[in-house]
Amino acid sequence: MIRGFFTGALLGLIALPASAQDIKLCHIANSGFMAEGRSSAVLFDAVRLKDTFDGDYAMPRKKLVGKMISGEAPFDKVTVALVSHMHNDHFDPVGTLRHLRKNKSVRYIMPPEAFEMLKAGKARPEDLARVNVVLPSEDAGPITQQIGDVTIEAYRVSHGEGGPQNIGYRVSLDGVRIFHTGDIAADKKSLRRAGLRHTEVDIMLMPFWYGLNNAEQSQAAAFAWQIDTVVPMHFAPKEEKWMKEYGGLNMLVQHVHDQWPKSRKVLGEMQCELFSY
Repeated sequence: MIRGFFTGALLGLIALPASAQDIKLCHIANSGFMAEGRSSAVLFDAVRLKDTFDGDYAMPRKKLVGKMISGEAPFDKVTVALVSHMHNDHFDPVGTLRHLRKNKSVRYIMPPEAFEMLKAGKARPEDLARVNVVLPSEDAGPITQQIGDVTIEAYRVSHGEGGPQNIGYRVSLDGVRIFHTGDIAADKKSLRRAGLRHTEVDIMLMPFWYGLNNAEQSQAAAFAWQIDTVVPMHFAPKEEKWMKEYGGLNMLVQHVHDQWPKSRKVLGEMQCELFSY
């Protein structure tokens, strides 16, 4: 019954491809991803060294983070790094500062709360000069920025009542539109106020819980976006008691993917999938 509802409600999300291009999407950990195009790549909530959640959320291996920080392959095309919000499972000011200092060609975009944490970490003026701070209004459209050949639109997407500033990013990379929601608990009204009305998205990176057994959230997503392919994210790295109702972690992952009429699994550290448009 649940599966049938989602399939019916979300078939209307499917949009036409943006262009005949290939994008490689690689999962890093938790909500961290890299999207790689012809000459540029973008990081989403990726550079994290310190875990303050005692293993509740997946962390990238230190060797992999070292490669990100140093700009070694496969991260040598990265020109833009995006931070959705200040929580440690998405943002680490220490790792971010090291990344900025090692990669002079990389620019960051983040909300003010995350920026204040970065400044508190003894960042130098030359480090902060390559950080763009954005906080779109809750009652207006996105803030748009161009960094090289990457177009970034920043939307105010609610993390939930009492939550931190959370930015959803729609990135255009080689004409392919990728949306990363950060942590989302938004209703239809707040998404509409943020300027999201059937916004076209080719690859949607969305936390697995949004819309899970929740008709109102499913309808909000159908209103806010026209989505071609969903990539669910933010899965826990280990079995938790509440997952028993789904049959365990693996069955939960399958159940989530069954909710979406067109979805792709991009899980595991540096699992990469090619998306052709």
